[in-house]
Amino acid sequence: MSSHLPVVAVVGAPNVGKSTLVNRILGRRQAVVAEEPGTTRDRTYARAEWAGREFVLVDTGGMEPYGADGLQALVTLQSRIAAEEADVVIHLTDSRTGVTEADAVIARELRRMGSTVVLAVNKLDDPQNDADRYGFYSLGEGEPHPISALHGIGVGDLLDVVVGLFPEAVGEEEAEHPRLAIVGRPNVGKSTLLNSLLGSERAVVSEVPGTTTDVVAGTLEVDGQTFSVLDTAGVARNARRARGVQYYSALRSAEAIRRSEVSLLLVDAVEGLVSGDLQIARQIQEAGRAFGVLVNKRDLVPQERIKEIERTLEVRMTDLKPPVRALSALEGSGLEGVYELALGLHRAYGLRVPTHEVAEFVRELTAKNPPPRRVKVRFALQTGERPPEFTLFATRPKDIPDSYVRYLKNAFRERYGLWGVGFRLRLRSSR
Repeated sequence: MSSHLPVVAVVGAPNVGKSTLVNRILGRRQAVVAEEPGTTRDRTYARAEWAGREFVLVDTGGMEPYGADGLQALVTLQSRIAAEEADVVIHLTDSRTGVTEADAVIARELRRMGSTVVLAVNKLDDPQNDADRYGFYSLGEGEPHPISALHGIGVGDLLDVVVGLFPEAVGEEEAEHPRLAIVGRPNVGKSTLLNSLLGSERAVVSEVPGTTTDVVAGTLEVDGQTFSVLDTAGVARNARRARGVQYYSALRSAEAIRRSEVSLLLVDAVEGLVSGDLQIARQIQEAGRAFGVLVNKRDLVPQERIKEIERTLEVRMTDLKPPVRALSALEGSGLEGVYELALGLHRAYGLRVPTHEVAEFVRELTAKNPPPRRVKVRFALQTGERPPEFTLFATRPKDIPDSYVRYLKNAFRERYGLWGVGFRLRLRSSR
């Protein structure tokens, strides 16, 4: 998803037709459509175009006036995230139910966020009879635009309004700062670390797990490189069963990992490496982000505990081998290791090696430790970056054993400092 494209989020109460509208705009069945409310659980992103303007369209789950655990919030909290990051929000309502309490709460929430809102009243299948839309003026969101998402009636007029609210298209924008995410389980010290890194009280710090419920961004400069730092709320031990604030926190952490180039997993040295830490580590690995581990509260444990965590990571993540740094966020000690780690991972993530250098390096490796008989590596080059990808062209590539591929990958890691970066090594036939 391009960060330069406008973002349009479709939000509304359950079963008002959000997915049907998204499918109509995209011209295909991108979202799951069903009569059962709440079918769309997570938000989905897709590229769309109207009147020559490209944009990112976000489909969300239904919003309700009262959430779980007594929180007077929105039950599907990822909808709130979508609304916060959107340039324009389409608030979709249902003409057949009239204005509901959920509609009113959503309208108030969107006003509180300062969102740019276009109000749409769905299921008005007869363009000559749209009187049911007038009651929606009471929501205070301006003109209620009549549409039928199912039949496509009025959708073009709605999109004309939406596109007209986009920021003016500009030329090549200045490159954004690389994004650094600090993630981990609740109460391992992420907010304290953020405050230490940025030198100010940017995040709320509390002994109650899950205090931080938002991504708090600041900028950090390391040796001339500026990072946008994302702090997240802790991921609950079982994110799939989490509700309310914990569910929201898990979503924000996943969002920060997705948005980042470098993700640093903060681990509690006192508790040691637990299954929840490894679950987040796998999430970072699956997202293909550069990955490092920070062990907090080093002042409270013997050095052997740090080494134990390092050994466990080596065994459990043999392919990635993320680098580890120990620190004390509360004392502000060990922060130079965080700076060094972030900078090194960022450089490795964006590594670019000249073709002649890759080819020569692979020739050295194959001369030192030849591949199996009847296999000859003829050429090698870098074919991708962020994360890096290298392709080797060989005769009979299917006969190259996994052990030899591991030998090559470890050599690349050692040569170019690719520890914690999930780079790819592809084998292709030289024919």
